[in-house]
Order: sequence, then C-alpha cells, then structure tokens
Amino acid sequence: MTKRVAVPYKDVKLKIVGTAGDFMAHRIQRFDIPANIPNTTINEIGNPKHAGIVTDVPEVTATFQAFDVSPKIFAYLTGTDPTSYPATGVDVSKLGYVDLIGYVKEANVAENLKCIYAGYMKITDFNFSYSVDGEATEDYTCAGSKKKYLKNDAFVDKGALTAGTMTLTHAPKELKNGDKLLSLIVEGEWLNEGTDYTVSGTVVTVSGATNEYALAVYHTQSGVMTWTDISDSTVPAAIRGKNIPIYIDAERQYRVQSVSIRGTFPNTKISEMGTVEVVGYVTDPCDVTGEITVMDTDNELVALLATGSKDGDAYGEYDVNEYEERHLSLDIKVLDPANTATVLKTIYIPEMRITSEGTSVNVGNQLAQTFSFSSNTSECFVYSGARA
Repeated sequence: MTKRVAVPYKDVKLKIVGTAGDFMAHRIQRFDIPANIPNTTINEIGNPKHAGIVTDVPEVTATFQAFDVSPKIFAYLTGTDPTSYPATGVDVSKLGYVDLIGYVKEANVAENLKCIYAGYMKITDFNFSYSVDGEATEDYTCAGSKKKYLKNDAFVDKGALTAGTMTLTHAPKELKNGDKLLSLIVEGEWLNEGTDYTVSGTVVTVSGATNEYALAVYHTQSGVMTWTDISDSTVPAAIRGKNIPIYIDAERQYRVQSVSIRGTFPNTKISEMGTVEVVGYVTDPCDVTGEITVMDTDNELVALLATGSKDGDAYGEYDVNEYEERHLSLDIKVLDPANTATVLKTIYIPEMRITSEGTSVNVGNQLAQTFSFSSNTSECFVYSGARA
C-alpha cells in the first residue's frame, strides 16, 4: 500500500475538554504540542564513555491560536457553559486545566487515523491581539506532563452521574499503565483511577459521588467516531480591526492602530517522589499587560491618561508621571461584521495603568504613540456580548 504523502491542515482538528464540557474548536489557525524530556548525562571516573543518561518528568507544552470571533473558546477554557454565560463576565483568573485532543483524519475514509492526547494541561499564558489591518486572534499556552499518541479513537462521554456511576458509550481500551480512562473530570476536578474511581467494563464508579457532572476521556476502538469537518456558521469567518472599536474610560478612541493584551500566570510546578507525572501547579495572580498604538493627531489621549479627561486641565501641560495617578478602564468591543450593532464579545480591564509610553516617526510613515499598560488589579474580564 502506498504511503500517504502528507497530512494537510484540513485533516486535523482540535477538541478542548474543559470542566464544563468539550468543544471541537473553530477557527483554529495553529496548534502545536511539543514535548521535552529533561535529561542528565552521567559520567564517571575511570570510564571514557558515558555511563548513561537519566531522565526526569516530561515537559509537555501546547499552544494554539484561533481567530477571535466569539467567547466560546474562552468559555470552555474557563469551565463556563457558553449557553448560560454569566452577565457579569468571566475573569482570566478562571483559566485553569484542560485536556486537549488532536484528531487526524484518514486519507480516504471519514474516520480518525490517530489521536494526539495531552492531559491535565495548565493554562499558563494567553494573548489577545487586535489590529487595524489584521484578523483578531486569541492565543493560549498550556503546560503539563501527559502526552500520548493513540492509534484508535479518543472518545469523550459527559453528563450527570447516576448514584455515583457513569456508563460509557463504548468499551475503554486498557492503557499501558493499567488504567481504563485517560481522564475523569468530576465537578471540575481531575480524579485518580483506583483511588477516586474504578472502571468495570463500561461502568465508572466514583467514590463518594452522587449526581455530579462528569466527563470521561478514554481510548476505544477505531471507527466509533465518524469524521465531521469543522463548520460553525453561527460565528463570523474572522473579524478585522474595522469592527473592533476601543474605549478608554468610556471614551471612544480614534486612530487606534493596534491593541494587544497578554496574560501570564506565574506558577510553580509540583512534582513528587514516586510519581512520573506532574502533580499540578501552584499559580500566582495573573500578570496582565499590553500595548495600545495610536496615530498621534492631538493631545486628547495624553490628556485623558494624565488627567482623566480628554479636555485636559487649565494648565495644558501633561507630565508622564501623572499617568500613575490614573487607573482608567479599557473596553475592546468585537462587533459582528454582518451586523455592527451586535457586540459578539467584550474584553474589559477595570483598571488600566500606563507603565511606559513613547512617540515615534520615520520617513514614509505617520507620527505614532505607543502606550504600554498593566492591569492594576490583575483583572481582565471577557463578556459574551456587550458589557452591562
């Protein structure tokens, strides 16, 4: 049989398994799951060769980028049901753990060739990027220690437990470590097989549980999942800067060229002796930073950032040290290109604090100002629709 030439991007898709459900992610532009195995070369006195190499717990990272067209991806990453999204928005502090499954399609059959599983991945970084001449994007980076290549289908069952039990749709294939499930997530917690739950045939029994919501991820036989192409007509194909107005302290800002918001969760990886996987991560409050670049046409933005009013004050003089006296809000509204009266998503930082700024110009271009900022409280909320 002739070997397949290559696998094109259209034959790969990404499923996000969060604490509130699973989602075949739309508008994904890039997906990468590298794994590093830390190792130490051992030498010894009297030996002209290496004595060997010892390894540590694998370091698995996953990054993916999507066109920012709805709050759905963020919802599943934060354990939020997108069909009952909170009117008060969801803070980035809710970004927690997820399972990621990459599905690879067979060449000429509507089935999976294989699946790539990365489990119990902690979200460590995010980036929201908007520009006047490009598509809005959202990027996420995760870290963990579980990565498996699965020959057969990786299936997800979900729903409320019945008296502490769940009946799987298909028979799970036993893993090399003797477990039957890749993951069991109950009420937002990843449980340990043998300690927290057992599997007999297709029945999962969770210790001490009653009717909690659960998701079971497992390896089963091939062909149980029919390949379906990614198709979501409920969201735009992509959204450009012309449909993304920017507001600072409720004031619409004009001549904005780009805005980016980055978040990093300082974290400590927790391992333990006798365990070949990372136990988890202890995280600090998120460091939320970003930049706003505008064409410099007047004094209004500087006056707003320095005095709290675009009209400034009687002095007409604005010192950069005045920025630290202001903690103004930032709103980024993502509008529906088909109906610009509809706000699909809002990014909101309650207290934006300017940390640096600069003015620049070069031949052939226009005078521009760039303002770097941090969230004074570490908060950054994502709303479904307009912010109330």
